[in-house]
Amino acid sequence: MRSLFVLILLSFISCLSAKAEILFEGYYKVTQFKQHIGFLVLRHEIEEKTNNFKSTSFIKLAKGGFDLTESYVAASTSELAPVSIKYLAAGKSKTKTTDVTFKKEKKAVKMVGSTIEDGKKIKINEVVPPGIFLSSALYYIMLRSKDGLKTGSVFDFKAITEEGPVVMDGTVAVDKKMVTQDTLQLLSVTNKFAGPEYSNLITTKGEIISSFTPATSIESVLVKNKEEAIEGITIKPGTLEQIFKNKPEGKINVLQTKGK
Repeated sequence: MRSLFVLILLSFISCLSAKAEILFEGYYKVTQFKQHIGFLVLRHEIEEKTNNFKSTSFIKLAKGGFDLTESYVAASTSELAPVSIKYLAAGKSKTKTTDVTFKKEKKAVKMVGSTIEDGKKIKINEVVPPGIFLSSALYYIMLRSKDGLKTGSVFDFKAITEEGPVVMDGTVAVDKKMVTQDTLQLLSVTNKFAGPEYSNLITTKGEIISSFTPATSIESVLVKNKEEAIEGITIKPGTLEQIFKNKPEGKINVLQTKGK
C-alpha cells in the first residue's frame, strides 16, 4: 500500500522548480539500559537550489561513561543517487573526518575524496556499483521501490555507509503485523547492515520513531520536546546551526502532527 506521502515525496524530488522543503526533523532521546546517555537530531530535506535530497544527523553521547560526537551531511540527487558525504566523529582522543563526492566517468560512478582518522589521511578513489545509494536514504528508496514500504516485505540492498564510507550489503525485513504505539500504527523493521542487527519502528512514510540494538541495549526514541532529549547535556553554542545551517527545532514529524 502506497500512502499519499509517497506521491508527495515523489513530487518533491522530481520537480526541478520545487522550493526547499523539510520532510522530517526530530530529536531522539538515546538511552542504554533505560538510562539517558545522549541525544540525536535528524533531518531529511529537499534543497532549494539543487533539488537534492539531503540527510543531516548529529548525535552526542555524554553520559554513562560515553564521550562521542558524530555528525554527517549526506546528499543525493532527486533520484536518490549519491552526491556527497561529509562526516565527522570525535571521542576522547580519537577523531575521524570524511569528505567525498560522487562523479560520473563514462558509464561508471566514482567515489572520490579522503578520510582522515587520528591524523592519518587516506585518499579515496574507487568505482561504486550501479544503483548504489547512501544508507541514510534507505527507507525513501524502499518507498520508491516496486513493493513499497509495507508489512511482510523483505528488501535486500547494497548501500554506502556514511561513517565508512564503504559499500556494504544489507537486508530489511518488515514484520507481517503493524505495531500500535499510542495513536500511531507503525511498521516493525529488522535491519541487518553495517554492524550488529537493529530494529526500527517506522511510519508508513519512512519516519523513524525508534531504534534499538539488542547487542548494546542502546535505544533511540523520537520525542516531542527537544528539551527531553538534550537534558543534562552541554552543546557548544552554534554547533547545531553550523551543521544544519539553521537551528533545528524538531517540530516536523508525526509526533507533532498527531498532537501527542
